[in-house]
Amino acid sequence: MLAPAPSRRRRFIVFLVLAITALAVLTEQIRTPDRRRIGWAGQAVEFAIAPAAAVLSRVESVVVGAWSFLHEIGTLRTENARLRREVGLLREENGRLLPAGEENARLRALLAFKQQQPYETIAARVIGRDPSDWFSTVVVDRGTAAGIRRNDAVLTSDGLVGHVIEAGPSWTRVVLLPDPRSAVGVVVVRSREAGVAEGQGQPALRVKYLSRTADVQPGDEVVTSGLGEIYPRGLVVGTVTGVSRAAGDLFEDAIVRPAADLAHLEEVLIIVRGTDPPAR
Repeated sequence: MLAPAPSRRRRFIVFLVLAITALAVLTEQIRTPDRRRIGWAGQAVEFAIAPAAAVLSRVESVVVGAWSFLHEIGTLRTENARLRREVGLLREENGRLLPAGEENARLRALLAFKQQQPYETIAARVIGRDPSDWFSTVVVDRGTAAGIRRNDAVLTSDGLVGHVIEAGPSWTRVVLLPDPRSAVGVVVVRSREAGVAEGQGQPALRVKYLSRTADVQPGDEVVTSGLGEIYPRGLVVGTVTGVSRAAGDLFEDAIVRPAADLAHLEEVLIIVRGTDPPAR
């Protein structure tokens, strides 16, 4: 092995001397508790090693603080993991409870609406619809065994939905208002202007055969007129969103947004028998 470098050897000798001196001073302090009896040699050693002791004290403080910080970080990470698990469980539970709460709210509103109607109605749940033609038809879980017949009107607590076009013992197919096969006689509540709301294969309806001088404005409510054999009088159809007048036409058209949320139907009422309510 190579001999230690001179500088390393000198540092080692100095360290050894200081260590022996410090040990001697400490031993003398133990023997003589009175600091005044340490003597000049001991005081000199204390003076020499004081900076090193201060550095060691600061290092100790830093190490202790770092250890405490790391321990706190570990505790926070554990707590954070626990909170994440709890949030996940709460979200999962909320995901289960929220649809049930929304369904209960819809059913309560539907029941309250049913009780206010002068018609005999049957509640049904939507069990199917054509994904390729979302605003055309839906299938519900009640049928002829419950008294449902072809051409019975279908609605929700918000407004008219459509009418029955086919019924089996335990199921019914309903054509929705936006379907091009759908046509409903309507009246503008404010001005009593009459027309026919037809489906266009898209969410909005077009009310035709309004006179060119008809008083129809955006925001007007439109209800069924009761003309025909399908829809009773006074059922809410929707709200006017626009009016168009083409040059040379004998009539003007109105665009109506259906009151019922036809894109998210889940429960409906089917009118199987009843009398017309008072005119609106």
